[in-house]
Amino acid sequence: MTFRIGASLCIAAHAATSKPNLVLMALDDLGWADVGYHGSDFPTPHMDYLAIGGVRLEKYYVQQVCSPTRSALMTSRYPFHTGLQLCQTILPGSKAHIPADVPTLAEVMKQSGYSTAMVGKWHLGYASWDYTPTGRGFDTFAGYLQGQVDYYTKMMGTSKSQEQGLDFWRNQTLADDQVGNYSMDFYMEEAARMLDSRDQSKPFFMYFAHQEIHVPLQAPPEPEYAELCAGVTATGNRNTLCQMTARLDKSIGDFVDMLKACDMWENTLLWVTTDNGGMTQWQDDFPASASSNFPLRGGKATLFEGGVRGVSFVSGGFLPATAAGRVVDGLLQHVDIPATMAALAGTQIPSADGLDVWDVVAHGVDSPRMEVPVNIDPEDCGIANGVVSAYNALIRGKWKLISGTAGLYDGWWSNGNYTHEDPSEGATNVTVDGASVWLFDLDQDPNERTNVAATNHAVVSSMLGRVAEFAQTDNGFVHPQDNKPDVRSFPVFHHGAWAPFLSHSVMV
Repeated sequence: MTFRIGASLCIAAHAATSKPNLVLMALDDLGWADVGYHGSDFPTPHMDYLAIGGVRLEKYYVQQVCSPTRSALMTSRYPFHTGLQLCQTILPGSKAHIPADVPTLAEVMKQSGYSTAMVGKWHLGYASWDYTPTGRGFDTFAGYLQGQVDYYTKMMGTSKSQEQGLDFWRNQTLADDQVGNYSMDFYMEEAARMLDSRDQSKPFFMYFAHQEIHVPLQAPPEPEYAELCAGVTATGNRNTLCQMTARLDKSIGDFVDMLKACDMWENTLLWVTTDNGGMTQWQDDFPASASSNFPLRGGKATLFEGGVRGVSFVSGGFLPATAAGRVVDGLLQHVDIPATMAALAGTQIPSADGLDVWDVVAHGVDSPRMEVPVNIDPEDCGIANGVVSAYNALIRGKWKLISGTAGLYDGWWSNGNYTHEDPSEGATNVTVDGASVWLFDLDQDPNERTNVAATNHAVVSSMLGRVAEFAQTDNGFVHPQDNKPDVRSFPVFHHGAWAPFLSHSVMV
């Protein structure tokens, strides 16, 4: 498909501002080894080119699931500071949302003189229109509000009438004309429209939150992607996931071409991040995905490296030429992206947990981040077969501590033939100071194959103490928001759509 841009209008905009255009691109469920430059058998030439020619962030951390990471990207606050450390993500019909008194990156950008646009997946609250993108700082929005939709039908939910509904929008109007079309075409057409119709007197901020490669696994209709993935023959869903990843990769290349056609690329910073590790095929009878995070352990919804060490890179013409090819091995975290983007826009996000790491990315200085509170949730997360358990992970220097529950599954999934390896006895949890823990030396053991908690009691005790500090309300901890579905949300009450169901905002 060809996406047409009004090039003459775009060219005029390039000279209108000295501030950089900023694009934050989130890739859904992209695993560590789902990209070619990390050894994947999936073809990702566009991402490989941008990453290798830009700046690769190789020790960068996200949350284990979607909504918490996206909340951090939009607010520069740890999810446990907004009550969005929800291990099950924001559920359909939930009233959970970014608190009204917490500014979003889009709102801060608007205040700094930017025009703002969003394409793709929101998943940060929708019970009121005030919680949705157009209520939280975006001038225009095209995409969906829940955690997933069918790529063709745009439906989300089970076949029960009250629980299945359409979720696909242009601003606050259902985009039901897209039913039957593969979603990516819509996103690219809307991105082109937003670039062409933006306010040319202002710098531009876009949040492009791709649907690919989240389940349901549905291959794009074009035969070229099946041809690209003909060599991926592992059993299960690997070939379909490969085709989806190849379609995602092509779209990123097409989007860069759009920016170049608009004469915007040389003044644009493109920051790409996954929202969590790749979802593996972790259970034969579970309709999971088929990502590989190899050689990292685990995957999406686990606190092991495969679930929280994210694919991320920075590109664009605004990046200094001297930064090309840089690999950053210092600690970085999702909250640092919005803090850095705000600084580049000449502003800051109030009460941010993130650090301005532009000098790390652009000039190669050491990262100022000394620790990463990967997840702080001392309460029952509801994922361990009903057993009440904490769900905590902390990185300090070379040490990584996991306490309580690490996730529903474990092990390593290879690329290629996609084989699974269970952890050995020496990699399992032990009890220290009454807590179930893992401790890994990530310098020596980045793939978490040996739990050294039993022989490093002082380190474990110190890190458990730090987790306890983070979990104190006096230090800003906010208990998880109510995430139960509200019966008023069911599509049967909204003409068959998952739509806002509160007439006004509810303060958290």
